[in-house]
Amino acid sequence: MAAPLLEFRHLSKSYRQADQNHVVLNDANGEIYEGEFIVLLGKSGSGKSTLLNLISGIDAPSRGDILVNGQSLTEMSEDERTLFRRRYIGFVFQSFNLIPTLTVKDNLLLPLELTGQLDSGSRAKLADMLEELGLAHRADYYPDRLSTGEQQRIAIARALIHNPSIILADEPTGNLDHDTGQDVLNLLDQLVRQAGKTMIMVTHSREVIGLADRLMTIRDCRLEECNAG
Repeated sequence: MAAPLLEFRHLSKSYRQADQNHVVLNDANGEIYEGEFIVLLGKSGSGKSTLLNLISGIDAPSRGDILVNGQSLTEMSEDERTLFRRRYIGFVFQSFNLIPTLTVKDNLLLPLELTGQLDSGSRAKLADMLEELGLAHRADYYPDRLSTGEQQRIAIARALIHNPSIILADEPTGNLDHDTGQDVLNLLDQLVRQAGKTMIMVTHSREVIGLADRLMTIRDCRLEECNAG
């Protein structure tokens, strides 16, 4: 059997709040394999976004370790984690997080520039991706001239453009109406599977569950595997 792409080993995270220790995750263990689509469930404030931040290296655990392809994130410096995140992680956020002063094209070129992948081939890839999304005619538009559905499709393209290994999606349909959200979910599932990427999605949407390979939930600060039933 192939080795896991992601491993959580006795992962714990806590914060100090008003002289009290607030535990978010406690002794979380798990494995995620290349190409899997994992849906992460849990109540609001249960630690789902915290886990995504730990996987991406934005935050460091209080105890335990995260391994990506066998490499420990906790042994990396902050600068090393930043470089790791730029190269290996793609984000899709609920609020899109497109840069308002950049055009659609320049929003998509930015991850390529940050990872040193900006060349004629990548520009051609960008054009192909916009064509596939049906948004080639929006390349020189600014984000505020796009519909919410178009903004989220561009955000998905930005998450994939630099060919990351892992896609992290935090409530990607939270700001969309039902029909637009369903279209975006189907597009995200299609593009990620087509590229053979691993995706971990935080969501409250029951429609997403049918797309997932596995479900995980955070309950009482513990990470558990569950099933759709």
